[in-house]
Amino acid sequence: MLDWRKAVHQTAQTPHNRDIVDALRLAGAAPRRVLELDGGRALALWHNQLGEARYERPRHHALSIYTRSGEQTTRQVNGRAVSQGFPGAVCLFPAGSQSQWKIAGPFEFVHLYFNELDLRRCAEQTWDCEPDHIQLAERYQVEDDIIAQAGKLIDMGDWNAPGQALAADHLTHWLLVQIVSRHASIDRPPPAVAGTLAPKHRRLLQERIEAQLDQPLNLATLAGWVNLSPYHFARLFRASFGCAPYQYLQERRLTRARDELRQSDLPVTTIAMHCGFNDASQFSRAFRKRFGITPSAYRISQT
Repeated sequence: MLDWRKAVHQTAQTPHNRDIVDALRLAGAAPRRVLELDGGRALALWHNQLGEARYERPRHHALSIYTRSGEQTTRQVNGRAVSQGFPGAVCLFPAGSQSQWKIAGPFEFVHLYFNELDLRRCAEQTWDCEPDHIQLAERYQVEDDIIAQAGKLIDMGDWNAPGQALAADHLTHWLLVQIVSRHASIDRPPPAVAGTLAPKHRRLLQERIEAQLDQPLNLATLAGWVNLSPYHFARLFRASFGCAPYQYLQERRLTRARDELRQSDLPVTTIAMHCGFNDASQFSRAFRKRFGITPSAYRISQT
């Protein structure tokens, strides 16, 4: 499992071994932000304004969501435009697909990169089925309001914020369910989830989370502790605790940090690491947002 404190990057570097990324770079596109997630999945926010791009049988899948403009981006077949972009347009590029694009004006878009194992695991865990192969549909510049809204959330998020890796992990699991449900051969709505976690599972989660607050924790890990799919777990967790898993983790980390600031003489940086934060500045921003005061000022106020 990747350590999110090391694996999450907001950089202008290209993720490695992704054919669509290479094609975009050749077309002159520039990644504004990149968020590497557990298991090889990744999110990227791109900007492009002029050029042509050709995707030749990528070895991975990709979802694209236009977040700004796109009206001057067209898909080309035999030198002729066959579709045109717009804000909120959704494209789905299955592995092995081919497409050609002409970009005649600036626009921005979010990409989610994933692979066949992600699809299979999603189907097995969410629908309790074992498909031999999930066939993704090719989708080019189509309307899908639900997925488009997710793109807006990704675009608006503070990718450097504490807990953002877990929040993005949560959202990409949800996106995979939507992709499989709406644009793949399973063609079934996500199953309804009702009720709450059993009391013994709530206690187990609380105990394990407290014991591992300094560790990288993703949605799949938390769900695995109670033998649930990420999709079912996220909904039952919210119903049981009144918030999403990443929000609960953030609150517990900040509460522990506040207690350590009051009860110990450890350096602020050490406390930040004890409580699962990447560095002191990240910790300070999160602490001030939650409690209205910096960690150092809070410590002084308690003396």
